[in-house]
Amino acid sequence: MTRRLPPYPALDWTDDGAPRSRDADDVYFSRAGGLEESRAVFLAGCGLPEAWAGRRRFAIGELGFGAGLNALAAWECWRRTRPPGGVLHFVSIEGVPLDRADAARALAPFDAVASLAQRLLERWPVRAWGPQRLWFEDDGFALTVIHADVADGLAGLSGAFDAWFLDGFSPARNPAMWSAAAMARLAALSAPDARAATYSVAGDVRRALTAAGFTVAKRPGFAGKRERLEARRTAPAAPADAPTSVAIVGAGVAGACAAHAFRRRGVPVTVYDAAGAPGAGASGNTAALVSPRLDRGDTGAARLHRAAYLAALDLYGALGVLDPVGVWRRGRDDAERAALQDLAADPPLPLSHLRAAAEGVLFPNAGVVRPRALLARLLDGVPVRTGAAVEAVAPGQAACGGADVVVLAAGAALTMWEATRWIPLALSRGQLEWAPRHTLDAARERGAYAAPHDGGLVFGATYDPVGPGEAVAPDDASRARNLAAVAALAPEMTADAVMEGLVSRASVRAATADRAPLAGPAPDAARFAADPDARHPGLWLLGGLGSRGFTLAPILAECLAARVCGEPPVLDGLAWSAVDPARFLHRARRRGALP
Repeated sequence: MTRRLPPYPALDWTDDGAPRSRDADDVYFSRAGGLEESRAVFLAGCGLPEAWAGRRRFAIGELGFGAGLNALAAWECWRRTRPPGGVLHFVSIEGVPLDRADAARALAPFDAVASLAQRLLERWPVRAWGPQRLWFEDDGFALTVIHADVADGLAGLSGAFDAWFLDGFSPARNPAMWSAAAMARLAALSAPDARAATYSVAGDVRRALTAAGFTVAKRPGFAGKRERLEARRTAPAAPADAPTSVAIVGAGVAGACAAHAFRRRGVPVTVYDAAGAPGAGASGNTAALVSPRLDRGDTGAARLHRAAYLAALDLYGALGVLDPVGVWRRGRDDAERAALQDLAADPPLPLSHLRAAAEGVLFPNAGVVRPRALLARLLDGVPVRTGAAVEAVAPGQAACGGADVVVLAAGAALTMWEATRWIPLALSRGQLEWAPRHTLDAARERGAYAAPHDGGLVFGATYDPVGPGEAVAPDDASRARNLAAVAALAPEMTADAVMEGLVSRASVRAATADRAPLAGPAPDAARFAADPDARHPGLWLLGGLGSRGFTLAPILAECLAARVCGEPPVLDGLAWSAVDPARFLHRARRRGALP
């Protein structure tokens, strides 16, 4: 049975402080000087920093993250030699991740990267399967660590990598990482003139790289090692050009996260919204709960939601807009309670993020985000044009400032254009309450939720179907249902205390027919029957987030921006397929029911 958490490594420590894997019987880095080895074998072996001179974007892939020493070496070199406005992606696959304490011990001797190591350790990736991306925006450095075995990690990657650091344990101890299949996949993910470097000159490694289309050469090794290997691939291919400008339609959390994702990359962005101010719709509530959806199976949706939760915690924590009050979740019926017990017995997150509790689980890092503060941070410095509907959304149109890429993140209004009317959106009215004089020590969730916020209590929310364009407003019936829900969640509260000064807000949320969000290039429904790959050039969709918008928006926006800019995305292919807008047209095509 595959466990829902990656395994811990069994470690010993050498006399000079280097970690050694008992299972692989191999050290993580050279005893002669791990940082110098990283620079000599991997940076020099891939022609760095010369290879990224003048490049706005550069991507390094790595097999074997370990303690992150190679990433730190690349980061430090990038900071010194970074081209103006450049972005470096460092994507590493690791199947047996170190915990923060062991990584700190391993990195302690390296004074030359001590400040960077501290920044990395403060945001050390959570031990959970799948990808986690850490942006260090001041340096234009994006670190993505993928906890997976090599085959799954490589299979889920896309993009064009400019360099590869092959730094797993030795081929004799870890043959899967160095297999012909792995090297062939590496080649398929390589940009023109991509380079690869490794300490190993084993014959099987050389033959696998050669068969994959690399030209290999032995070079003098580091310290006491006689030789190392450099490889180069010169297959014809063209990386995607980044857009020169992006227009985002919608100033809720989806649009604001998209604006933030493009600005990280130095891409000029303008946001348009028909309302008078950002967050006028469902993103304008006084508070929003950020908590995980955890599935027991290994599906695309399960991978998406696990990665989304960790990405939201990282971004909102960095922006200072998340109150990690903790969330207690209890099942509403026997089936839900059994599912929670199963997750607690074999959790997909470590105990620092998920603990068994009475009749449910506790997520100690989950909590309440402050939407108004979040939107202000995300849109700080971004031109926002409000108060006028955008009639034409084709890239290059004057209505969107002539931008060459348009992202539709318009929430409940996503289907108002001809190109998007086919999308099966379901709209619902949600009413939320805020009681200013009552609170809890932690949030509670069981269908509805109640959470401490700003010295008071936020609770709800209702789900009532509404039609497109239908006006919504708070009503007494919804308030009564929310009061009944909070009484069930927190029976110790008195109704009179909760009612005092109660404030209600209603808005419309949008979900898709299958309850999964939309993120990706906009399909051309009119041409889909003849060409299932037909897309509207330069038009992208981000929406259908339902009631989990604040949890889903950061990772979906980051993945969409990476795709638009031709960079390695965060989500793997299985998770990306779960949010591809074309999935509805593919299903309709199979049924012979295309719109």
